[in-house]
Amino acid sequence: MKTKILLLICILTMKSSFAISLYTDIVIDTTTVINNTETYQTYNDKAYVYFSIETIDSKVATSILRQGINIYFDTKGKKKKNVSITYPIANNQRPPRRNKDAPDETRGFPDNDSIIRQIGHRLKNNMPQKALYQYYDKTKEFNTLLNNEGIAIELKVNEERNSFIYYLKIPKNKINVKSDIDFSKLSIGVKTVERSRDNSERARPTQQASVGGGGRGGGRSRGGAPQGRSGNGPGGNQGRSKDRKIESVSTIDFWFKTTSK
Repeated sequence: MKTKILLLICILTMKSSFAISLYTDIVIDTTTVINNTETYQTYNDKAYVYFSIETIDSKVATSILRQGINIYFDTKGKKKKNVSITYPIANNQRPPRRNKDAPDETRGFPDNDSIIRQIGHRLKNNMPQKALYQYYDKTKEFNTLLNNEGIAIELKVNEERNSFIYYLKIPKNKINVKSDIDFSKLSIGVKTVERSRDNSERARPTQQASVGGGGRGGGRSRGGAPQGRSGNGPGGNQGRSKDRKIESVSTIDFWFKTTSK
């Protein structure tokens, strides 16, 4: 009987020690950094680096979806942009819009939480699948669901926290092909993809205003308003449209060092 009790105590002690050791490793190896409204977290094992961004800010989430972000990796702890993942690829990504299948929200402009919920609904039906992997002068497009690169990416919404999350899992040999490379100085950069302005889009408000401000709509124009400008002047629909566009996204440009091994 005493032998069984001693054996049980030994087993429980070993499990407890293992649990403490495992918890300690997770705490030490995981890097968590908060910048503005985003929480960045990264950790690694022998083969992979795991990275995530979480935010409750709908502007940041919308920016990631519309423009995409570059995730840079530098094993020397600097800010070199030789190795990166770009996702989503900015093509026809648009901000979430209300549709008949989306959850009912209050009329008018949706609030922050409503936009996050709309994004979650959209991702369930239309998850972007194209991404770019860059290693120095070589760039390769791959599918996030089916690829032989060993890279996994996912976008999702945590409904309990009403937050938007970006997950990335990348093999260490995709960050540096050398098998004996030291990852203890790894730095990670996150930057919104810069998009060139579309001249045709910038011209649309002027063209529409010209139709409304000339000829038929001339009687509505205020005195002294330049031809081709809306009768409401700088405070009119054109000005409000620009304000809404500016407020709808938020750029990211941030580097941090990890405690990776």
